[in-house]
Amino acid sequence: MRVWYYAIEEDIEQWETKGRDDILEWVAYLPLGEDSFFYDIWLDPKIGEDVQRCPWRRKLPKKDMYVCRIHDVKPRHCREYPISQQHAEETGCKGFD
Repeated sequence: MRVWYYAIEEDIEQWETKGRDDILEWVAYLPLGEDSFFYDIWLDPKIGEDVQRCPWRRKLPKKDMYVCRIHDVKPRHCREYPISQQHAEETGCKGFD
């Protein structure tokens, strides 16, 4: 099953304004039609394919904890995750454990 990670226009604008080219290089602009598009995120900039896990999530040394390295500017998709307890359970989120 493919999981879609996406950004919205406000995310892109924030990254551009803050000069976060390190984040923008992981984003693909996908036109969907005449006035429609999609920002697919977390595509490996070297090979252009989706990555299996978030490139900004890091495990803390010697701890069973992870941190987001772009927490202050993470996309809305991530800020709103998970959308429900069921969603958390289905995706393995430990936020409801």
